[in-house]
Amino acid sequence: MERPRVVVFYGGPADNHDLSRETGHWACKYIPRSKYSITPVEVTADGKWKVPLGDLPRTGPVERTIDMLSQAVKALNPKDAIGRLLSRPIDSVMTVVRGKGGDDGGLHSAFHTLDIPVIGSPLDACLATHNKYAFSHAVGDITNSPYTRRFRKKTPLKEIVSEVQEEFMPPFFVKPVAQEGSVGIELVESMDELVAAIKRVKKSGSDVLVQEYIPGDELSVTVVEDEKGKVHVLPPTVIVPQKSLFYDHDSKRRGGRVKLHTPSIERNGVIAEAQSIARDVYDEMGCRGIATMDMIAGNNAVEMLEVNTIPTYSDLTPLKYQLQAADLHPATLLDHLIVRSLETSV
Repeated sequence: MERPRVVVFYGGPADNHDLSRETGHWACKYIPRSKYSITPVEVTADGKWKVPLGDLPRTGPVERTIDMLSQAVKALNPKDAIGRLLSRPIDSVMTVVRGKGGDDGGLHSAFHTLDIPVIGSPLDACLATHNKYAFSHAVGDITNSPYTRRFRKKTPLKEIVSEVQEEFMPPFFVKPVAQEGSVGIELVESMDELVAAIKRVKKSGSDVLVQEYIPGDELSVTVVEDEKGKVHVLPPTVIVPQKSLFYDHDSKRRGGRVKLHTPSIERNGVIAEAQSIARDVYDEMGCRGIATMDMIAGNNAVEMLEVNTIPTYSDLTPLKYQLQAADLHPATLLDHLIVRSLETSV
C-alpha cells in the first residue's frame, strides 16, 4: 500500500528562519516515515521554494538528509515551484513557516484552492489570530487582554508619540501588529526609548502596536486534537525571565535567558483557569489541530496575549516541555494531526 505523501514547508523570512528550520527538522524526524512519505520544502528568506524530487528515506538521520536535499535543488519562484511540487500526488501539507506562508494563512489558502488538505487551523482561524490587534478584540467576550492601541504605519511619528505619552505609562510594549516569534517586540521602560522603538517597528513595514505591560507570570498553553478530533489542553509552561526582561525572540534561540517549568495544575487555580480560557479561545477562533497561546497570569487573573496557529519547537521552547509533561510523544502528536487533516478533507 502506497504511503500518503505529506509535504512539510519550513524556513521563510530571515527573522524566524532558523527556528522554523529547527521545527521543520523536528516534524520530519517524528512524522512516522513507515506510515507517511515526507517531502521537505525549504522556503528561502526571499520567498523562493526548494522542492526536492525525492522524499525522505524510511530510516536514517533526518537533519543531514534534509539539508542535502535542499542543497541539491535550485530555489524557484513559487509559481514555478508549484508545478514541480504537484508532479506527484500530495495527500496533506504542513507548514511550520512563521509569518508569510504560515501564520498568515497564505499556504493554507493556496492549497485549499487546490483541494489539498492542510494540517492545522483553517484559513479563517489564521486570519483571525495573525493580527494581534484584531485578535485582542475578537476574544473580548471570553477573556481580558492588555489595553492596546494600534497606529497605522503611515501615521506621523510625532502623532504616535504624543498619543502614547497621553495614554501609557512605562513600562509598556511596542510591537509590530503582524509579526511572529516575538520578533520586533520591545519593552519600553522609559519614554526616552519610545521614539527609537517606534522607528524600528515602522522600518519593518508593519503597523505599530502599543500594549500595556501586565506584571505577572507569562504562560504558554498548547491545545491539540487527537486522531478522533477530541480536544486536549496540555499542561501549561511557566516562563520565568533570567537574563531577559520577557520571553523575547533571543530567548527562543539562546539558552539561559529564561527558565521554563511546568507547575502543579491540581494546586494552582490560575493555571486551571488558563487552560479553560485556552480551550474556549481555541473553539471561538475556529482553530484545529494544534495552537499555542501566550498569556499573563497576574493578580490572580489571566489575560490573553496572542494565539499562534503554527507551532515552534526547539529545546528552548515550551512545546517540548508540554509534550513531556503530558506524556505525549511527538510522533503520536504529528500522526494525529495528519490523520485529522486527511479525515476532515473527506
